[in-house]
Parts: sequence; structure tokens; C-alpha cells
Amino acid sequence: MLKRFWTLTVVSAILVLAVVAAAKTDQKVIIGDAVIGDDNLIRVPVSVTNGNDLVGIDLAFKYSAGVRIKEVTFENTRVSYWDLKATMLNPTNQTIVAMMVPQLTMTKKPALAEGTGPIAELVFERTDPTVKEIKLEPTVVEDPHHSVFFVYANTDASGKYTQWREDPEVLNGTVALVAAGANLPTKFALDQNFPNPFNPTTQVSFALPKNAHVQLTVFNVLGQTVKTLVDEDMAAGNHTVTWNGRNSDGEQVSSGIYFYRISAGDFNATKKMMMLK
Repeated sequence: MLKRFWTLTVVSAILVLAVVAAAKTDQKVIIGDAVIGDDNLIRVPVSVTNGNDLVGIDLAFKYSAGVRIKEVTFENTRVSYWDLKATMLNPTNQTIVAMMVPQLTMTKKPALAEGTGPIAELVFERTDPTVKEIKLEPTVVEDPHHSVFFVYANTDASGKYTQWREDPEVLNGTVALVAAGANLPTKFALDQNFPNPFNPTTQVSFALPKNAHVQLTVFNVLGQTVKTLVDEDMAAGNHTVTWNGRNSDGEQVSSGIYFYRISAGDFNATKKMMMLK
């Protein structure tokens, strides 16, 4: 217990100290629809949108009466490969703290590249059988300090490494309880990007009727890979990814026709889009 306390305290200090000022990025914490499973547990997915390489996530929520937090899981999420995924759950104060960092060991773990997708699932049990919704709102927890923030990192052309902290917007703080499978897609699908033509950013949406490893790649008319937007395990549901019109080296691509291809389990699909400057 003492070892765990000191680990959480040290990691909390690392996250809080990353306060270098920087321009705002496209960043959100998105609370998904709550689903009641066959085991009567309530599962609430939490996703994030990040616009730069993410090397730390701190979440602190207060939840409404009628339910009790049971656990927070990280399987089949964007951060499942990270070294540290720690939680502090306080049913008495109705608070949830989850902190995530990619590397605590000598084995190097990559930062979370820009994109959108699930990072955790909150699992509740009912204490009031009549409750119809759960309200989750950002909060501040002390000893040690936690709130809702992201830690980004960047290495510039000279090799200088910089970390900074930003506070994301939290979307959909009130979630209704629905039966399992009620809001899940019934089949795999890849939508047409929007807007199209675009300059400089566009969004690609796709549907997963079940958990799957997803690869979403942009390539040019020669079949060369331009940018991998997604290459990770993702939970069932509807997902949207933003492409900023830059290649894997961070360079803005030229005007022209591009293709994007998804591979998820046995499902494969390709669509065409146009960058128009």
C-alpha cells in the first residue's frame, strides 16, 4: 500500500509540473453513453481527442448519487500499451481519479499520436434501482492534486524536448442509462470524409459493431502511405478521426486526390477524398 501511494504521488507530481505554456490544440474529453450489461453493471466509455503527441492524462470526476464506482478499465483502448494506468476511487466522496503515463520502465513506449478514441471505461453499480442517468462533472481532488488535464510533448528540429499542460473541454457530462447494445452499430461501416473537398482538415467517421483492432491509413494515388491515422485496439461504437492534412513527417500535403482505407477484423473499405487549396 505504501509503495502504491508513493508511486501515485510521484506520477502526480510529474503530471502537475508539466506547465509550460503553449498554443491550444484540438482537445476534448468525451463521456460516452452509459450501457447496462447483462451483469447489471453500468459501463461508461471515456474517449479523448488530442491534437499533439500526448504523454500524460489526468482525469478527476465527481459523479451523481444513485450509483457507486466499482472499477476503471483500460483494455482495448488507445492507452492499453501504456505502463501506468492508475486509479483512486472514493465512493464516499463520489470521486474518480485516473492517471495515465506511457513509460515508467526502461522499455520505451510511444506517446499517443493525435486522434480520437477511447482511453478508459468507468464501471458503476446501482445503489438506487430507480436511477435513470449518471452525471459526471470535472472536479479537483487534493493530496495529491488531480484535475482534468493533458500533458503534451514535442521534440523540435534542434532536438529540444518540451512538455506542456493543457485543459481539455469535457463533453456530455450527463449520460442516460440504456440497455446493452441499444446504441451500438449493427455492422461495420466507413463513411465519406467531411468536408470533401477540404482544406486543411477533414474528419473520417467509421462504425464498429464489436471491439476490433483498427488500422486507418491515408495514401496517395501511387499507393504510398501518407499518414496512419489509427493503428490500435478500439471499442465497439461510432468513431470519428480528424486528419490535419499533414503527412507522417508533419509536412502539409499538396493539393490532389487521396484515399483512406480502414481494416478492422475482416472488414476492409477504401474511399476517395480531395485536398483543395
